[in-house]
Formats: sequence, C-alpha cells, structure tokens
Amino acid sequence: MRFHVDDGLIAGLAHIEQCWLVLDAHGVIRHRNPPASLLLGGDLLPGQPLPAMQPCALPRELCGLLELQQLQLGELTLGAQLQPAQGGLQLCRLVDLAPVLQQEHERRQRERYLSVLSELSSLAEKNRIRRLELALQYAAQALELQAGMVARYCGDALEVVAHSAPQDYRHGAMLPLELVYCEHTLRSNSLQAVHDILDSVLADSACYRQTGIRSYIGMPLEVDGQRFGTLAFWGQTPHAPFTEADAQFVRHLARWVAVGLERKLAADELSLSYRILEEQLDWLRLAGQVARLGHWSYAPQTGWVTLSAEACALLALPRQHLPLSEVERRMVVEDRQHWRKAFAACLYESGELQQEVRLRQQDERVSWLALRAQLVERSEGPLLFGVLMDVTEAKEAQQLILYQASHDGLTGCVNRVLLFDRLEQEIRRSERLQQQFSLLFIDLDRFKQVNDHHGHDAGDKVLMAIANRLQRMLRATDTVARVGGDEFVLLLPGLAPGRDLALLQQQVLAQIERPVRDGRHQYRVSASIGVASFPQDGGDAGALLKFADSRMYQDKRPARH
Repeated sequence: MRFHVDDGLIAGLAHIEQCWLVLDAHGVIRHRNPPASLLLGGDLLPGQPLPAMQPCALPRELCGLLELQQLQLGELTLGAQLQPAQGGLQLCRLVDLAPVLQQEHERRQRERYLSVLSELSSLAEKNRIRRLELALQYAAQALELQAGMVARYCGDALEVVAHSAPQDYRHGAMLPLELVYCEHTLRSNSLQAVHDILDSVLADSACYRQTGIRSYIGMPLEVDGQRFGTLAFWGQTPHAPFTEADAQFVRHLARWVAVGLERKLAADELSLSYRILEEQLDWLRLAGQVARLGHWSYAPQTGWVTLSAEACALLALPRQHLPLSEVERRMVVEDRQHWRKAFAACLYESGELQQEVRLRQQDERVSWLALRAQLVERSEGPLLFGVLMDVTEAKEAQQLILYQASHDGLTGCVNRVLLFDRLEQEIRRSERLQQQFSLLFIDLDRFKQVNDHHGHDAGDKVLMAIANRLQRMLRATDTVARVGGDEFVLLLPGLAPGRDLALLQQQVLAQIERPVRDGRHQYRVSASIGVASFPQDGGDAGALLKFADSRMYQDKRPARH
C-alpha cells in the first residue's frame, strides 16, 4: 500500500521550532520539517531509512527529561526521541547534542584541573625548582600539551627558571624574544591561546620557522607586584580550541606559580643574608662589636656568661657577668628546650652554634634574637665566643611574606593554598573527634556587570565589602577564603547539616544582596551557593570542593555574570 503523508501533520510541523522527522512503518524518512532540514543539510534526506541508533552516552540528567538515543552523522552528534507510531506514521524528534557535549567536556575539564591544583598544593617544598618543574609536568599533561616553562623577562630575552620540556633546556638559558611566542604574551600583558599556529598571525614568526611548535597558551607572571616573566605551555601538534576552563586553569596556575616564586625569592634573599652574616662573623669575632651587634662568651668551666654592653641592652639584663641560667630566663619558655639542645650539641659535638630565640619584653612584646657562636680552644680551657643581634624586623618581614603568600591581597581572605591546608587539618580533627563540618562555595551573580558598567575599581570595592561582611558575621573559628575572581568558600568547623546551616546560608545571601554603597553610587550583586558537608559529601578537600562547586552550579541563577 502506498504511503501518504498527512498534509495537516506536515503543516503543523512546519511551524514548530524543534527538529522533527516523519517516518513510515519501516523507519524510512518521508518528511522533515524546516528546522530539521536546516540542521541536517544533505544528511537524512526523505526516502532514506533512519540509521541505527546507539544508547545515549550522556548522563540522563544532562539530557533533561528526554529519553534519547544517539545518532552520529560525521561530525554531527544528535539525540533522537521516537514517538509511538499512530496510523502508520511515527514522529522522531532530533536534538543537537553539541552544546551538551561541550558542557560535559568543560565540566570534566574543571574537575581535572581542580584535581591538578589540589595535587600541586600537596607537593613538598624542600626543592622549590623541582616542585615547580613537577607542577609544569602535571599541568602540561592536564592541558594535553607536550611542555611547559616558567621564564624571567630580561630585556630582549627570557631566562629559563624551570621547565618540563623534552628538549635539552638548561636552567638559566637565555632565549631571544623573537624566537619564543612568549613575546606576544608579554606585549599584550594578557593570556594568549593559539590552538593552531598556522591559523594565526604567528604562522610567519621566526619561532614557528625554527621550532615548528603548532599550539601555545601562555600567561604573564607578576611577582611581588612587578612584571616577572611568563608561564607558557606548548605542543608540536595542533590542539583542540582552548576553552574558558583551559584559560581559567592557566590563570589559577599562574597565581600559584607567582606565590611559589615569591617564596623562593624570599628564601634566596634570606639565604644570601645568612651567607653575608657568616662572612662578617669572622670579623666580628675579632672586632668584638659592630653597630647594633652584641658579643658574648661562655666559659664551660664556670657556667658563667660575659656580655658586651650592646648584648646587655638587647637582652635587657643589668649585668655583664652572670650565670647562663639568668640569660635563659629571658627566653620564651617554648624556645628554651630547643636552645639547650643546640647549646649542648655545640659544646660536645659540632663546636658551632646557630640559633634564633624569642625574648619576652616587659611590655609583653616579643622580640627575636639570632645567636651565632663558635667554640675556641685555649690553653686555659675552651671558650664559646659569639655574637647576637636583633632580627625582629627580619622575622616580621618574613611573617608578612608568608601572610601575603597565603592570603588574597585585595580582600585579606585566605587564598586557595591556605584553604586546602585548613581543610585537611579540619578533616583530620573531625575524624579524630568523630564530628562533622560544612563548607559553602559562593559564586557572585551579576558581578561582571558591575565590572563592565562601572569599572574594576567598583568591582574591587564590591569584593572587599562582601569579604568584610562575611568575616564579621562568622565565628572566629570559621574561615573565609577567596578562591577565584568572584568566588568565595566558607569553612565552618563543627557545623553539621541542619537548621543552623540553612539559616546561616540565608544570612549569607542576605549580606551579599545588600547594596554596596560608594558615594552616590550603589552596586547590587547576588550569589549562588553550593553546600558540602564532611564526611557524607566527600572524604578529602578536593572531593568536598568539587561537590560544593557542583551543587553551586545546580543552584546557579539565570542572571549569572
């Protein structure tokens, strides 16, 4: 019997925005509506049978309420939903799965990158360059590129600081700017990503002619507020187009690298200071005193210490000749055991002493003293001779550096590195005490509109105001962390899921949604919040953050920035 397509059905499908096919009882396509023709082009023409379909590879929650099967037509991935046959006709709805596939791809990318950043935070810091090279290796693998490099800007060249390149790079090697794509990153002072060099203006560059590198992503590095150089990754083959998740990962990694470089530079400066000090000690042992240095000696035969006038002033002691126990009383109790251990090792083993101790001043302030000494053999018996100096300012500067490395410079909140450390500590404490705790992952909505319409100064004021509100409303034991441009995490020890947590969540939203006033202007933002609780939502810091991030995206409002 000849098949006739119902004209009324065709007319109705012509005005529907979804893509529909009309099939006969044998699965042969008899008609497709205009949206389906636009989507399919020369594929699945009327008269052709509908190809065999496979089960949909995507999770059902990503496909909504539709029960879909999957069709693969070249580069086109379609979801198909068959309607029950009626009167010899069967309708088939087609759905373009490309956006959903892209969304799923970027979600997996974010999870992978979050896992890499979590791994980097746990790397040992003993050898900072090796730690940096491991980070470059992990990051290059995550980006599916062959190599990574951190380089310092030196005028017309870049100096290699660390790398994970298969080529024979050397630490300290100088690379002419014209032979690296990093030149364009430095010139633009922004992230640069090229998935295929041959499709870009860099195809005629000297770098491509010499190296043949086909894909590149790089980010400028700023260390201690100054331009330092670049973080870059590259591959010898074309890369899939870089996504926003790739870009965000490289930006986060650049901040992590900058913190590591700041610590290394601070450690190098401290090490240099100690080397200089050791060179000067030879002169100090002979000269007796230098400006703001005191010298002292200890006779093991008598157990008494002799102090110079400068040493007496630094120790706040009235006499220059007194028992060692009186000097030790000036030290903070917690430091005395370490001092005595080092002191005994000097007398009976090494013959050298290098120790830093804290002193409790009369006004309850704490100062730091560095003591250096050497055992000198004399005819009348050994003598321990050394110097001491006030290093309080250096210690405070070192503590400031550590604070800056673990806190967000704009808001004063803890940063991602310190957040992971506190999360791991809280997990261990909760496991030991069999307690629960929760965290809130907060993403600001409409924040980009504030930046776009009023400028970044206004955006910074909004971030500082919200951070200040969150810190004031929480307990002293809670943690407020800024983990991204407009993302915050609240760590809430001892707070289990329940009414108190739900109430706190509402209070947080209320604080964020209050307008931020700046003179005659006021700015409004809102927020989406994801909640995770230990142990039910994850057993480690990375899992908890992933769960909270996922819940936050489920709660995401339409007015996302």
